[in-house]
Amino acid sequence: MSAPRQAPVVGIVDYQAGNIQSIDNAFQHLGARTVQLRSDAAFGGCSHVVLPGVGAFGFCAAGLRASGLLPRLERWAFEERRPLLGICVGMQLMAASSDEQPESAGLDWIGGNVRKLPGGEGVRVPHVGWNSVEFPRGFGEIEAGSGGDFYFDHSFAYHAPDKGRVVATCRHGIEFCAVVQRDNIVAAQFHPEKSQTAGMRFLRGFLQG
Repeated sequence: MSAPRQAPVVGIVDYQAGNIQSIDNAFQHLGARTVQLRSDAAFGGCSHVVLPGVGAFGFCAAGLRASGLLPRLERWAFEERRPLLGICVGMQLMAASSDEQPESAGLDWIGGNVRKLPGGEGVRVPHVGWNSVEFPRGFGEIEAGSGGDFYFDHSFAYHAPDKGRVVATCRHGIEFCAVVQRDNIVAAQFHPEKSQTAGMRFLRGFLQG
């Protein structure tokens, strides 16, 4: 008789720039254990890591670098090649740069750049609320060619991930990347932890990695 599968342990990077509690609650709802990552040692028991981000691009980039956690995060992603999820500005940080604050370099893990949503007649910026997301590529239990409604809250969006691939897109005035992926690294512009059933499906897909 095989041993029961251990619950995933999700580490949430705490660099004072993310809505950690709601992410924590979402993963616990899915049966995962969670830990807030404030030191290199805290990564040791984790099976998955989440990089959140709320606020301006430059603020988040500076906060992550000042935290001292970036070298350990890079080892997790590129040497150990273990599952890593970026959410909202945590996704945008994986680009090379952002028009929001061009003087602040991104991590350039997935390449591309972040641009301001143009807005216009009938198109409000910030883009806040529910919107349809199409998945040209499958992710976890979300099949290629399917879609769902997810919750967004942003004014800037990811474009042209030249080191990875587009998994899902959304349209708000223009089409932009809703999910990008590079091997074990995946990132979402929407907030899966606030996206109810669709968000839980997405997070389950991440936990399967």
